[in-house]
Amino acid sequence: MQIDINAHKPFRSGKYSEFVSTENKCTHVGENKAHDDVRHFLIDGGVLPKEKDPERCDYLLLNDSNQRAYFIELKGSDIKKAISQIETTVAMIVDSLPEYTIYKRIIYHSRTQALQNNDVTKWKIRNKGRVVIKENRYSESINR
Repeated sequence: MQIDINAHKPFRSGKYSEFVSTENKCTHVGENKAHDDVRHFLIDGGVLPKEKDPERCDYLLLNDSNQRAYFIELKGSDIKKAISQIETTVAMIVDSLPEYTIYKRIIYHSRTQALQNNDVTKWKIRNKGRVVIKENRYSESINR
């Protein structure tokens, strides 16, 4: 399944100083201090209706000024499932973002040993510094 994200209306867009994604007691904050043009999409339950298939991440944050795409999954503790959800969503949407650098974010709620898992480590290496996995809350500049 392919999705042209540009054909969907974001639930929030503009030059706001922050874009906050929250679910499962987890929060991702995209700091937009340069007031770039940003679109914020709810993927699970927004762009894609809540169903079992296909897997999808929770949010997508697009900095259109700097052509950066942040795929965000807010999870309890199943890091391997979060990786699968992000990868499936990227595969569905990436063709509509040809010039964008892809970043992947997992914010989890419950402590987990999965961070030491070999598959998780390999995924982080394959994505060469464009992956962040953090507990509970993560704030970052989306302007760099």
